[in-house]
Amino acid sequence: MTDEDKVLLETIGLRFRAKRNDLYYSMRDLSNITGISTGTLNGIEKGKDLTLSNFMILCRSLEIQPKIFFQHDIVFSAPYSLPPDAQERIALSKKLDDLVYRSDFFHTARRVSEVLSELGIDKSQSNKFSVYLTSYCEEGALIYEQHGNYKTYRRKG
Repeated sequence: MTDEDKVLLETIGLRFRAKRNDLYYSMRDLSNITGISTGTLNGIEKGKDLTLSNFMILCRSLEIQPKIFFQHDIVFSAPYSLPPDAQERIALSKKLDDLVYRSDFFHTARRVSEVLSELGIDKSQSNKFSVYLTSYCEEGALIYEQHGNYKTYRRKG
Protein backbone atom coordinates (compact mmCIF):
# COMPACT_ATOMS: atom_id res chain seq x y z
CA MET A 1 0.00 0.00 0.00
CA THR A 2 1.32 3.42 -0.89
CA ASP A 3 1.79 6.21 1.62
CA GLU A 4 -0.94 8.19 -0.15
CA ASP A 5 -3.37 5.29 0.30
CA LYS A 6 -2.50 5.04 4.00
CA VAL A 7 -3.16 8.74 4.48
CA LEU A 8 -6.46 8.48 2.58
CA LEU A 9 -7.62 5.53 4.71
CA GLU A 10 -6.66 7.37 7.90
CA THR A 11 -8.60 10.43 6.72
CA ILE A 12 -11.65 8.31 5.92
CA GLY A 13 -11.41 6.64 9.34
CA LEU A 14 -11.21 10.00 11.11
CA ARG A 15 -14.23 11.28 9.19
CA PHE A 16 -16.25 8.20 10.13
CA ARG A 17 -15.24 8.66 13.79
CA ALA A 18 -16.18 12.35 13.72
CA LYS A 19 -19.61 11.59 12.25
CA ARG A 20 -20.16 8.78 14.75
CA ASN A 21 -19.33 11.20 17.57
CA ASP A 22 -21.58 13.91 16.07
CA LEU A 23 -24.45 11.41 16.24
CA TYR A 24 -23.49 10.47 19.83
CA TYR A 25 -23.11 6.83 18.78
CA SER A 26 -20.84 4.61 20.78
CA MET A 27 -18.75 2.04 18.94
CA ARG A 28 -21.28 -0.58 20.08
CA ASP A 29 -24.19 1.52 18.75
CA LEU A 30 -22.53 1.73 15.35
CA SER A 31 -21.81 -1.99 15.46
CA ASN A 32 -25.48 -2.69 16.19
CA ILE A 33 -26.75 -0.66 13.22
CA THR A 34 -24.10 -1.80 10.73
CA GLY A 35 -23.44 -5.40 11.70
CA ILE A 36 -19.71 -4.64 11.68
CA SER A 37 -17.83 -5.80 14.78
CA THR A 38 -16.49 -3.18 17.17
CA GLY A 39 -12.96 -4.47 16.56
CA THR A 40 -13.31 -3.93 12.82
CA LEU A 41 -14.89 -0.50 13.36
CA ASN A 42 -11.98 0.44 15.62
CA GLY A 43 -9.55 -0.61 12.88
CA ILE A 44 -11.46 1.36 10.25
CA GLU A 45 -11.40 4.49 12.37
CA LYS A 46 -7.62 4.05 12.66
CA GLY A 47 -7.22 3.74 8.90
CA LYS A 48 -7.05 -0.04 8.67
CA ASP A 49 -9.29 -2.95 7.67
CA LEU A 50 -11.58 -0.93 5.37
CA THR A 51 -13.26 -2.92 2.63
CA LEU A 52 -15.48 -1.41 -0.03
CA SER A 53 -18.44 -3.28 1.44
CA ASN A 54 -17.84 -1.86 4.92
CA PHE A 55 -17.22 1.58 3.44
CA MET A 56 -20.65 1.56 1.79
CA ILE A 57 -22.38 0.20 4.91
CA LEU A 58 -20.82 2.96 7.03
CA CYS A 59 -21.71 5.66 4.51
CA ARG A 60 -25.33 4.52 4.49
CA SER A 61 -25.56 4.08 8.26
CA LEU A 62 -23.92 7.41 9.06
CA GLU A 63 -25.66 9.20 6.16
CA ILE A 64 -22.43 10.29 4.51
CA GLN A 65 -22.26 10.70 0.74
CA PRO A 66 -19.20 8.72 -0.47
CA LYS A 67 -18.17 11.53 -2.84
CA ILE A 68 -17.09 13.74 0.07
CA PHE A 69 -14.16 11.40 0.66
CA PHE A 70 -12.91 11.83 -2.89
CA GLN A 71 -13.15 15.55 -3.56
CA HIS A 72 -9.52 15.63 -4.65
CA ASP A 73 -8.16 13.68 -7.56
CA ILE A 74 -6.40 10.45 -6.72
CA VAL A 75 -2.91 10.18 -8.16
CA PHE A 76 -2.85 7.24 -10.54
CA SER A 77 0.25 5.16 -10.15
CA ALA A 78 0.25 1.40 -9.82
CA PRO A 79 2.49 0.06 -7.07
CA TYR A 80 4.13 -2.35 -9.53
CA SER A 81 4.90 -2.30 -13.25
CA LEU A 82 3.88 -4.70 -15.96
CA PRO A 83 6.45 -7.26 -17.10
CA PRO A 84 8.20 -6.41 -20.39
CA ASP A 85 6.31 -9.08 -22.34
CA ALA A 86 2.96 -7.62 -21.22
CA GLN A 87 4.12 -4.10 -22.13
CA GLU A 88 5.14 -5.35 -25.57
CA ARG A 89 1.83 -7.17 -26.07
CA ILE A 90 -0.15 -4.05 -25.14
CA ALA A 91 1.93 -1.83 -27.46
CA LEU A 92 1.44 -4.28 -30.34
CA SER A 93 -2.30 -4.49 -29.65
CA LYS A 94 -2.56 -0.69 -29.81
CA LYS A 95 -0.67 -0.58 -33.10
CA LEU A 96 -2.83 -3.32 -34.57
CA ASP A 97 -6.00 -1.58 -33.37
CA ASP A 98 -4.82 1.59 -35.09
CA LEU A 99 -4.32 -0.33 -38.35
CA VAL A 100 -7.71 -2.03 -38.14
CA TYR A 101 -9.90 0.78 -36.81
CA ARG A 102 -8.15 4.07 -37.55
CA SER A 103 -6.48 3.65 -40.91
CA ASP A 104 -7.33 2.57 -44.41
CA PHE A 105 -4.69 -0.18 -44.38
CA PHE A 106 -7.25 -2.98 -44.49
CA HIS A 107 -9.40 -1.42 -47.25
CA THR A 108 -7.50 -3.80 -49.50
CA ALA A 109 -6.89 -7.45 -48.68
CA ARG A 110 -3.66 -7.98 -46.72
CA ARG A 111 -1.60 -11.02 -45.86
CA VAL A 112 -0.15 -11.49 -42.40
CA SER A 113 3.32 -10.80 -43.81
CA GLU A 114 2.16 -7.37 -44.99
CA VAL A 115 0.76 -6.57 -41.55
CA LEU A 116 4.04 -7.59 -39.92
CA SER A 117 6.00 -5.47 -42.39
CA GLU A 118 3.75 -2.45 -41.77
CA LEU A 119 4.23 -2.79 -38.01
CA GLY A 120 7.95 -3.49 -38.26
CA ILE A 121 7.63 -6.88 -36.60
CA ASP A 122 9.75 -9.95 -37.24
CA LYS A 123 8.16 -12.61 -39.44
CA SER A 124 8.64 -15.18 -36.69
CA GLN A 125 5.53 -13.61 -35.12
CA SER A 126 3.26 -14.57 -38.04
CA ASN A 127 1.39 -17.36 -36.21
CA LYS A 128 0.63 -15.07 -33.30
CA PHE A 129 -0.61 -12.36 -35.66
CA SER A 130 -2.79 -14.82 -37.55
CA VAL A 131 -4.54 -15.48 -34.25
CA TYR A 132 -4.84 -11.73 -33.56
CA LEU A 133 -6.30 -11.04 -36.99
CA THR A 134 -8.73 -13.92 -36.64
CA SER A 135 -10.03 -12.35 -33.42
CA TYR A 136 -10.77 -9.15 -35.36
CA CYS A 137 -12.76 -11.31 -37.78
CA GLU A 138 -14.70 -12.80 -34.88
CA GLU A 139 -15.47 -9.28 -33.64
CA GLY A 140 -16.74 -8.37 -37.10
CA ALA A 141 -14.13 -5.72 -37.90
CA LEU A 142 -12.32 -7.80 -40.53
CA ILE A 143 -13.15 -10.65 -42.86
CA TYR A 144 -10.75 -13.16 -44.36
CA GLU A 145 -10.47 -15.17 -47.52
CA GLN A 146 -8.61 -18.44 -47.73
CA HIS A 147 -6.14 -18.70 -50.65
CA GLY A 148 -4.62 -22.16 -50.54
CA ASN A 149 -2.35 -22.20 -47.50
CA TYR A 150 -2.66 -18.52 -46.56
CA LYS A 151 -5.40 -16.02 -45.74
CA THR A 152 -5.92 -12.39 -46.64
CA TYR A 153 -7.69 -9.99 -44.33
CA ARG A 154 -9.65 -6.88 -45.20
CA ARG A 155 -12.07 -4.52 -43.55
CA LYS A 156 -15.62 -5.75 -43.52
CA GLY A 157 -18.05 -3.87 -45.75
